[in-house]
Amino acid sequence: MITELVVLKESANVDEVTVTAWMKAEGDEIVKGEPLVELTTDKACVEIEAPASGILRKIFADEKSVVPIGFILALIGDVSDSLPDVETRNRELLNRHRQIVKRRAQTAPKQEHGIMPDGKERIRATPAARRFARKHSLDLAEVQRTLHTDVITEAVLRSYNDNSNV
Repeated sequence: MITELVVLKESANVDEVTVTAWMKAEGDEIVKGEPLVELTTDKACVEIEAPASGILRKIFADEKSVVPIGFILALIGDVSDSLPDVETRNRELLNRHRQIVKRRAQTAPKQEHGIMPDGKERIRATPAARRFARKHSLDLAEVQRTLHTDVITEAVLRSYNDNSNV
């Protein structure tokens, strides 16, 4: 039996997530409850556990992909299970989400890309990355400019810190 790994609505004001990292690859054996994927919102970073045991048959969102709530991230099942057509559903969901985002952008106050209304640069970073940056006196804006990354994770900062201290 195929089990769908779906992006669930964890908070009322979250309508999309970024796929930060996959802990398993297609074809890997997985056990129910083990960490499978890390998702990041503008407020939190969470590890999503495998909802079932089996083979990770298909992944539908690469790392750094931004997907809406309800998106099917992956399918888990046996090798003999036939895979349902979720790409059509995901595509329709993405198109609806893009239309909503476009309408919001048209009605929102105009601001320079990446700049918040208060004039500060917008930096997307996980809570762990923000703690690491404070502890090591790293400037997240500088890291973002240097690495040209959308979301700064603790792993990115560790690598940046190790390379800058060489």
